[in-house]
Formats: sequence, structure tokens, C-alpha cells
Amino acid sequence: MVFLRVKKINNNNYYYLVKSVRINGKIRQKVVKYIGKSKNLVSMLKNAEKK
Repeated sequence: MVFLRVKKINNNNYYYLVKSVRINGKIRQKVVKYIGKSKNLVSMLKNAEKK
């Protein structure tokens, strides 16, 4: 399952699509796609609606 993660770095929010994977019997989270700042997130969602 993929979910959205927000990291706050120097007062800026950066967005990542992350999924959980099992490695050596432990759950690790792997970044599927780096989205960037919120303006990139908005444009990505608008493009997804058009498709």
C-alpha cells in the first residue's frame, strides 16, 4: 500500500510517496516517488484527475 509522507525541512514541506516492504523479516519503508513541494503535489493531482 502506498501512502503520502510529509517531511518538514527548514520550514518547507516536502512530499513523498512511500510504501512498506518486508526486508529480512522486518518492515522497512521505501520511497516510491519524490513529489517535492506542495505546488508540485497540486499539479500532480490535477494531472491525475484529467487521466
